[in-house]
Amino acid sequence: MTTYRARIMDAATGAEGSYDFEEADDLLRYSPLRVIRKFMEHAEHDLIPESYQDYELNAAFKSENAKVVTGLGSLVLTHDPAIPFVIMIAAKAADAG
Repeated sequence: MTTYRARIMDAATGAEGSYDFEEADDLLRYSPLRVIRKFMEHAEHDLIPESYQDYELNAAFKSENAKVVTGLGSLVLTHDPAIPFVIMIAAKAADAG
């Protein structure tokens, strides 16, 4: 297992967060959509507001050289307007705090 770090920025408010999660060593070999889906499976129960219903991705791409997955999308909420976000996922550096 490898520890990955997801950095999320809420485009509406400017809020941001850094979240670590563990997943298979070869996660970044898969499509950007699958990588983001794996993170969202970890995040749905712990990090996302209770009014969360789903998420929508408008774009997702992978930088082969930097080994980073980037996504642009929205968190779909039950009663409130959707929250646009940017997410970047990469393997956590050994010296990262």
